[in-house]
Amino acid sequence: MNLDLRQVTDGVYATSRAAMMVEVADVIVFDMDGVLMDVHHSYPVVICKAVDTFLREQGFSGDEPPVTPEETAYFKAAGGFNHDWGLAQAISLIYLVKAELAGSRQIDELRAASPDLPTLARFSAQYGGGVGGLETALAHLIDPGQLRQVQERWDRPRITRLGQEFYAGDRSSIVFGVSNDTIKGDGLMLSEKPLVDRSTLRRAPLRYGLYTGRNRGEVQNAFDMADLDGVFAEEALVTETLGIRKPSPEGLFVVQRALHPRLMIYAGDNLDDWQTAARYEAERAIDEPPCVFCGVLGGSPGPLSYGLFQERGVDLMTASVPALLSWVTERKSRLPAT
Repeated sequence: MNLDLRQVTDGVYATSRAAMMVEVADVIVFDMDGVLMDVHHSYPVVICKAVDTFLREQGFSGDEPPVTPEETAYFKAAGGFNHDWGLAQAISLIYLVKAELAGSRQIDELRAASPDLPTLARFSAQYGGGVGGLETALAHLIDPGQLRQVQERWDRPRITRLGQEFYAGDRSSIVFGVSNDTIKGDGLMLSEKPLVDRSTLRRAPLRYGLYTGRNRGEVQNAFDMADLDGVFAEEALVTETLGIRKPSPEGLFVVQRALHPRLMIYAGDNLDDWQTAARYEAERAIDEPPCVFCGVLGGSPGPLSYGLFQERGVDLMTASVPALLSWVTERKSRLPAT
């Protein structure tokens, strides 16, 4: 816990260390979801629909949904679930395991069976987070032979495909390069809203990079919706299409080599983003620029965000990108002109 963290202006919390460092920051690297785009009505809903559709294809039934958008926040808070298709796969595996143990495919019954989703999210965190951590946790609940049988029915590519189709709908071929054979019509990506506008970014005395788990097609869709084309240099865009995934710090090194900053801020909304920045700081050479992590509140972990970042001792948090940009601009204006 960082006891020096305090509110320094509306919507910004910083330590004295961060306040001094941002005065020389000249590059901000953004995550996208929950930072530049409000995705509360897209990806969390897509995860739930993909899980529900997959389970019903597997013979599950029931009146209740297997998971709600609010419950996905428990897994985001656990870490390792930055990739939404991976989270849909993880929740599907939980139900396949519970069904094997209970001898039932009734969703309502399995939802009520212990351990519940929040508990399993915590268990996955204890084993390193992500799908791997969850698999380890589930292995303590089921016989190894039964688990192997379950994993044979765990069609991860199918779950990913459903997620892509629910997200992009009739634009699936453009965004993901796949046909929407199951889900027709508009995708849930059209429900997203920009959290920052072009003029706000342009007014700040900063340059920008992007390190996101989206692929290049998903990024372009967001840029089109938010009118952000041309704000980011192409060489400073790090997407899944490049084969780099958080929490690898390589994405920050790519932006650093492209933009040659004096100091970077990495603004992200979850623990994978925090870990990415921490690993960059641990691995950078002494002559490479430092990176200050800024936790963006209210993103994928929802109301848990502040506590999660505070527990990990972050030096900087913000309620929004515009609030962060305004504060950084004000701090930099105090420096004498050079």
